[in-house]
Amino acid sequence: MDKIDRLKIFCLVAEKQSFAQAALQLGLPRSNVTYAIQALEKEYEVLLFYRTTRKVSLTHEGSLFYEEAMRLVTQLKELNRFKTHVRSAEGKISIGLPKRLATQVLIPHVLHFYQRYPKVKVLVNSSDDFSNLIEQQLDCVVRVGPVQDEYLLIRPITQTHIWTLAAPNYLSEFGEPKSFEELQQHYAVDYHVAKHYREWSELVFRDQRIKMPYRLLIENTEAYIQAGLAGIGIIQIPEFDAAPYVQQGRLQRLFIEVPSLQLPVNILLTDRQYRPKYFQDFIEWLDELLKSQL
Repeated sequence: MDKIDRLKIFCLVAEKQSFAQAALQLGLPRSNVTYAIQALEKEYEVLLFYRTTRKVSLTHEGSLFYEEAMRLVTQLKELNRFKTHVRSAEGKISIGLPKRLATQVLIPHVLHFYQRYPKVKVLVNSSDDFSNLIEQQLDCVVRVGPVQDEYLLIRPITQTHIWTLAAPNYLSEFGEPKSFEELQQHYAVDYHVAKHYREWSELVFRDQRIKMPYRLLIENTEAYIQAGLAGIGIIQIPEFDAAPYVQQGRLQRLFIEVPSLQLPVNILLTDRQYRPKYFQDFIEWLDELLKSQL
């Protein structure tokens, strides 16, 4: 029997004003209840109860002790509620991921997760810049690209190819480039999260980076793709995002024979041992979803 158990027994004896009734309610031998009270009195060097053959009542010190003990027991109940909450199917999950993964992959399918956990709230922090899991107090992050956070758990998902694309109306005006040298007569759409002006844009392949002119600088992926669709210039986006537009004929792949850049897709987590079951299930569901979609 630990101290918390003894404090609970003490509080019940104080409320019942009876060792026997407390023992009966707890399903314990009366000797165990007596021992618990005696142990507290010995540890704190205080008389907690006046005892007669007819009645048990708190001493003055016992009344003060009861107030503190009740406060402690109540706080413990609150902590136990957290333990129950961790095991329950109700809570919230905060996730950081790129905007296009949020709009094209997560959000269209999240209802499937809600069918299992209708009371779990999913808070989506979608940004084209890297989400900082610790600073932003996120539960998990989906990152496309290299990971250098040594203090995070990395759950590898897949690799995504980066396709080079242009709209049919752009190719009608400028022609399809057949070599990297011809790119100097073409335009890219420049994409830069930090919005820093630079003189040249770049197309990035597995083994080389090609500088080329641009006319438009974009700072988010949605606008970047729309600029490509509008025929403003050549763009590079992940295969999972590009494939539907290619199938619809709205974009055309370029330099198919050139090895494309591949980027890893990972789920990042903090090294936290105790996670709610709904969160563990969410990570498993997200893992399967990303693998099937990417």
